[in-house]
Amino acid sequence: MKTALKHIFTATAVLSLLAAAESASAQDQQQERDYGRLSGSFETNTIQYVPDRDVATPTDRFGSNNYLKLDYSIGGFTAGAQAELYAPVLQGFNPNLQKSRITNKFVGWSDGKFNVTVGDFYEQFGSGIALRSWEDRALGFNNSLEGVRAGFSNDYVTVKGVYARPRMFMGYTDTWVRGGDVSLSVGRLLGMQNHYLALEGSYVNRFMGGYAADSSITVDPGMNIYSGRLVLDLDFGLSIKGEYVGKGDDRHMDDGQWKAMKGNAQLIEIGYSGNGLGIFFTGRRLERAGTKIDAADGSEANTMNYLPSLTRQYTYSLATLDPYSTDMDDEMGGQLDVFYTFKRGSKLGGKYGTRVHANVSTFYPLEKRGAKMYPMYRDVSFDLEKQWNRKVKTTLLYAVQTFSPNNGVTATTEVHNVFVADVLYKFTTRNSLRVEAQYLYSKENTDWWAATAEFNLAPRWSFFVSDMYNHGAEKVHYYNAGVSFTQSRTRLAVSYGRNREGYVCSGGVCRLMPAYTGANISLTTSF
Repeated sequence: MKTALKHIFTATAVLSLLAAAESASAQDQQQERDYGRLSGSFETNTIQYVPDRDVATPTDRFGSNNYLKLDYSIGGFTAGAQAELYAPVLQGFNPNLQKSRITNKFVGWSDGKFNVTVGDFYEQFGSGIALRSWEDRALGFNNSLEGVRAGFSNDYVTVKGVYARPRMFMGYTDTWVRGGDVSLSVGRLLGMQNHYLALEGSYVNRFMGGYAADSSITVDPGMNIYSGRLVLDLDFGLSIKGEYVGKGDDRHMDDGQWKAMKGNAQLIEIGYSGNGLGIFFTGRRLERAGTKIDAADGSEANTMNYLPSLTRQYTYSLATLDPYSTDMDDEMGGQLDVFYTFKRGSKLGGKYGTRVHANVSTFYPLEKRGAKMYPMYRDVSFDLEKQWNRKVKTTLLYAVQTFSPNNGVTATTEVHNVFVADVLYKFTTRNSLRVEAQYLYSKENTDWWAATAEFNLAPRWSFFVSDMYNHGAEKVHYYNAGVSFTQSRTRLAVSYGRNREGYVCSGGVCRLMPAYTGANISLTTSF
């Protein structure tokens, strides 16, 4: 713990000096000429692991993930860098994240229409099925691109191109990514005033410079990906988006053997919003759609596109006990979200209004894996949010989650019934207490309950205590307590407790977080 606090105090002192320097520079700017603007952020997530007879204790009792980002801009010029320190990396993150390094650095220029970036950058074509580079620190994931990006944009067309190599962990791969993306505003060309219509397309070439052909399969190292997209927004609240992505021959496992096989994906999004009603549908079909940076690498960081699970993203612990992970090679399905807000003053709306929400998501394999086609996953949920008066607001949620342990081969399933009651009470405009109670019932698995109490003294202090308990064979309490303090753009959070083993997923990437007991310290600040 002493080491963790010393680490935080040192970082805070450095940031204070940087902020003071920036403040002094800002005063000089008023008296002299413009020297530009320096901005940045710092984040540390540190855990001191402690022995616990009920959960496994990591061999290394300490872990710390740290990120310092600095950006400078003046006129149309920008430059920046990010440094990362793993001292050592937290448990559950890939051990290839180690030591320290300046992982991202770039310079860029833009005059409003033309722009160019040299160095490390993040990019996305369309929805990200063809190409997406991004960072997710909760997963220890960063596949930024190092190279050159250039673009042009006006009222009618946006064009951009990239030539770069992806990052993997603390270094770069021998794979090169080159491609372009274009968006044409057909609506503006046709003089549409109240509607938006665009045709878009992408091309990506992945060239694996260091690829060594497997003795059982030969894949062209220069694999091509292309996509076509339609975007339509109508002024009465209706929006439609569609995308098709095709892939050339890539290395895939089929019937226990590596083969060169093509892939494709289709995505459709339809939404309507108006008069208190919101309806949003997303459907997707994936057939060998996952794209690896290195075809022969099996790590979770080895991905160059974005295929998130299209399921409801819960904030309640028992509803996320077993998250669904996207089957990038063999999946079709989607989700439907329906929101409705009863007007204030109506019988169901009451004085402050009432909001109801329903969500359905389900996914199947592309072909029958047994006598019939069974769902791999299904989630049906309903929640009701009611503001009773100026002080009390309640949320009730019920969800039924169905899992297929063998990915739809048979009808054998596991069903979770999740019940949640959430009550918020405001003592004043700044002080509030939120209490939630959860229960999970399952015939196939042992039942769980969870509870949380959170007291807020806005805008600075927040305190919480929570517990999650499996009252079956395990009978272990996963308790936590913590406090956070926020001052301006700095937030410090400290907690202590026992954490359950489980998967953390984002953007089609999942990591297994091991069970542990310990003290967590998190500091984030920007300047």
